[in-house]
Amino acid sequence: MCGIAGIWQLNNEPLAEQKLQRFTNTLEHRGPDGFGFYIDKKSCLGLGHRRLSILDLSEAGKQPMSFADARYWISYNGEIFNFIELKSELKSKGYAFKTETDTEVILAAYHYWGTDALPRFNGMWAMAIWDTYEQKLFLARDRFGIKPLYYLYIPDSLFAFASETIAFKNLEGYQRTFDEKNVGLQLEDSTALEGIGYTIFQNIFQLL
Repeated sequence: MCGIAGIWQLNNEPLAEQKLQRFTNTLEHRGPDGFGFYIDKKSCLGLGHRRLSILDLSEAGKQPMSFADARYWISYNGEIFNFIELKSELKSKGYAFKTETDTEVILAAYHYWGTDALPRFNGMWAMAIWDTYEQKLFLARDRFGIKPLYYLYIPDSLFAFASETIAFKNLEGYQRTFDEKNVGLQLEDSTALEGIGYTIFQNIFQLL
């Protein structure tokens, strides 16, 4: 289990590293073995990661991880069970790898197949990939929703995501408040919000 987080300031205000760190470190309990941060100053976007070391315990497995001459950056939580097979296939297509992680295999697969890489993954995941060339952020969860991923979207102002809703309690510029209607639905039926993308908090959604 790792913790992933990210902040994109859509109003073009510079993203302070301290703001990203505070938001990400709320998830320290998910990743006590290490942490990392990446900020694209041009786009006012940052990715954060709290690491629980399982594959490749060296610093080479640290996230956020870059690929393709730093075109792509990823913050990822999960495990791709067939990453060794995918790694072999990608090697046959000319890819070389520097780590023993499934994270690097995900990046290579995304570089080669784009979003069509997802059906090839056998496992559980929540991930965010930032394309510095196209200035595009891609979020994805596994098909069964084993790994959690929540996001906040305030048009023309802010987009943020995290592995748990508690992180938004420490997001500077946002006050986490309850959505009374959704709280009521959840009290009536504990599964009412499961699978429809809503949470008990205003403006915080679960990625389907």
